[in-house]
Formats: sequence, structure tokens, C-alpha cells
Amino acid sequence: MAPYRERPDWLRRLNSFGPATGAAQQLVPLEPDALLALARSTTGLHEIGDDAWLESYRRMVSSIDTESRANLVGRFLARVEILRVLQTRLRLYEAWAKTPAILDEPIDRPVFVLGAPRTGTTILLELLALDPALRAPIAWEAHHPLPHGDFQDTESRRRLAESEQELWMEMQPEFATLHEMGSDLPCECVHFLALEFGGPYWAMQYQAPGFTEWAMTQPDIVPRSYRLHRQFLQTLQYGEERKPWLLKSPGHLRTIEDLFAEYPDAIVIHTHRDPQKFVGSAASTTAMLQWLRTEAVDPRLYGQLGLHGFGMMLNGVKELRKAGQLPADQMIDSHFADLMADPVAAIRKIYDAAGLDWPEGHADRIDGYLRDKPKGKHGKHEYTLEEYGLDAATVDAVYADYVEHYGIERES
Repeated sequence: MAPYRERPDWLRRLNSFGPATGAAQQLVPLEPDALLALARSTTGLHEIGDDAWLESYRRMVSSIDTESRANLVGRFLARVEILRVLQTRLRLYEAWAKTPAILDEPIDRPVFVLGAPRTGTTILLELLALDPALRAPIAWEAHHPLPHGDFQDTESRRRLAESEQELWMEMQPEFATLHEMGSDLPCECVHFLALEFGGPYWAMQYQAPGFTEWAMTQPDIVPRSYRLHRQFLQTLQYGEERKPWLLKSPGHLRTIEDLFAEYPDAIVIHTHRDPQKFVGSAASTTAMLQWLRTEAVDPRLYGQLGLHGFGMMLNGVKELRKAGQLPADQMIDSHFADLMADPVAAIRKIYDAAGLDWPEGHADRIDGYLRDKPKGKHGKHEYTLEEYGLDAATVDAVYADYVEHYGIERES
């Protein structure tokens, strides 16, 4: 039995109030206009951008409300997350109105780490972020970028983010086997894309197929999301030393052309691993994320998403590169096997390809970081392909061209 099927007793008891009262939707309502009004009243702010994002926002919230089959805690988490993102959006627009120079900040030559989940993207981000000449977004500033209420200074916002992440770990202790949580750790930039209510963040957290299908037909959502992504970085950077940003999210694979449209000088590090290892792990990751919020966990559905979803994205990037539609000199391949065998050598290779200066003492920083963070520090992430309705032959059939094209080493 997979660990995501077992809930802490306190969480199970709390969720039982939903069916016991027959009123989970009434106990924790998810109504888009009411949530927006609440965000405005709690911040005292009104300006939140033009109306272009509103249809996406309303559809997304309504889809989570009616389709996600979220339990009581899942609905509470959705309400809190949606409200926090709305409040952040309001505060950002206030900051830009007060200080227009924020949006003049140059975001030069950002470095993106892209790859399927479980291909080494997280550890690579953390090791690259040890370079003092680069800047990765830190979890606390991604969630709480601007002062507000009782959280005016950096330390108070850091503590707030830490308490949020501690609660997540208490609700789902097994997630630490997948991904270490901490308010001071570098984090994915998917949180910035969430501000437009159309990016991959919400689809990963909640089952909202109606919204997801609709969003795929809307060509303006992704460019708007990347524009806000840039503006978020400009806000974090304003008044501080300018360094190349170090960013990461698997979701960029699907929208890599839009990424380069917004950041034409970006450096992209494309991570690769044996699909036999990452497909099942990606399915398990999605299952864990959604298990926290819903009773409707279907392992076979997650297996198909891991198999075909990332298959389409990875093969799509491969074809774009072969056709010369992505800048070859800005795409750098990094193999999981190489990173595990010799992290310093693998990262030096990335620096050489990117034209980055190797900082003094960087090898020692990398070695020291890895000594303090041994593999399996928080337990082993256990899963099987079969648990998700998959087998080795099925995975090979989808990924054979991808594996051959990049010369990916098979893992035992």
C-alpha cells in the first residue's frame, strides 16, 4: 500500500466533519467573486490588473469547487491558497503603482532548470544556488514577497512561510521523501505563474479537468503568465544587487517557446533521466499532492498523466530543438546519471556550456552541501510502475525516441 493512502489520525478526523454534516461546500465555500471581494477587503486594496485574467480565475475556482471532489481540508487549503495569491496580486499592483521604476528592472540572462519531475531538477537548483553570483527565489519570498499586516520584515515573513510548510509536512509526512520543505530553500518559480490563475500550479494541486481543458485552448493565458512572472522577479530584485536569476519548474517544458519569447536571452538547463525511473515517480508525486486535498485518488489516472503528459512535453521539446526552433547555444543538457556520479564535474560542464565564471570555492560548497544532505535523508520514496497501471514495456514504447536521441543511460 502506497504511503499517500494513509492519513494522520487528526487529519482523518477533521475531514470526517465534511460527510458527517453533509455540508463541506457550505462549511468551506469556494465562490470566485466572494473570494476576490474578501481579498480586497482584507488588504484594503482594489487594483488587481485588467479584466483579462478574470475569466480564467473564475473558471478555475468554479472547477475546483465542482470537479475536484476535495475533502474538507482540501477545500480549506484551496480557499487559503487562492486568497493568498489574490492578496499577493493586489499588493504587487499597489507596489507598481507607488514605485513604477520596479517594472524598469532588467532581468538579464536568467537560468532555467527544466526537466520532468525526479530528474534531478531540485538538487541541481540547490547546488547552482550555492554560487553567490546567482540568485534563486527562496520559498518565503515566493509566498510572501511584500510586507503586509503583522509581517513587515523579512524574518516575520520567513517564520510565516515556515509555519505553513510545517503544517504541510504534518498533514503529509511522506512528502519529505520526495521533496525537502523549508522556508529558506530555493523553490520553483511555478508559484509566480499561479498569479495569473492559468499555469501548471493549480492543475498539479487540484483535479479540475474542465478548467484544464479550457485553458489549453486559450492562447493568451501563457504569455500573460510569463509577463507576470517577469514582473514578480522585478519586484524581488528592486533595490537589491542585480544577479542572474536561477529558476526551475517542470511546467516550463510545455511552454518553452513562450519562455524564450519573454526571456530571449535565457539559458535553459534541460535535465534527463531514465524514464523507467521518473515516470512512476512523477505519477506518485502528483498522487501525493492531490491526495492531500481529495478522496478521489486514481493511481491509473496519475500513471497516464506521468506517461503521456511528460512524454508529449519531452518529445515536443526534442522536436523543437531538432527543427532549430529553440536557440541551440542557450540549451544545455544535464544527465541525472552524470550529476549523481560526479556532481562537481557535471556542474562545471554546465558552467562551461553557459559561459558562466566558475566561482572560487564552489566545489567545496557543493561537496559540503551534499554531505549535509545525503540521499534518503528523510526516508525512501517507494513506488512501482504497476501500482499506476504501467509497466516497463509501455514506458519504453512512449520514450524510446527520447532516450535514443539524448543517449540517456539506463538505471538498474
